[in-house]
Amino acid sequence: MWPVWSASSVGVAMADASDTPVLTLTRWAHTEHGTLGRIGRWYTLEDRWLDNRHGVSAIPTGEYLCRLDRYHKGGYPAYEVTGVPGRSRILIHAGNTDADTEGCILIGRRLGVLSGRIAVLESRVALAEFMAEMGGRDFRLVIRDAA
Repeated sequence: MWPVWSASSVGVAMADASDTPVLTLTRWAHTEHGTLGRIGRWYTLEDRWLDNRHGVSAIPTGEYLCRLDRYHKGGYPAYEVTGVPGRSRILIHAGNTDADTEGCILIGRRLGVLSGRIAVLESRVALAEFMAEMGGRDFRLVIRDAA
């Protein structure tokens, strides 16, 4: 595991200034409408766990390298979560409900309900904050379930 010496508001831990930042996504609720978690100060929403099936399942717990890419459907920069077994094009992007996830991670400033479904809200604002905080740097994402 990575030694930790400092953390910023995003929850970034680094062994030293030259190492790749490490963020942790902690999942704390598994519902029929998706999987809720946190990365630092932001909420996340993923699909339910469906055996890591492409485009419809949450990502397995583990550690993954994230690299700046582009969300082609939305036409904006987004981070790709790489190295997920049997999967590709998993992005951290804007969206509100499980209808928007497509096997990816949505990010928002707060939680709410839209059309009877659990949702992350203020997603575009949260994504802009997250992107600015990361500054285009690669980072390692640790995905874990809360104890």
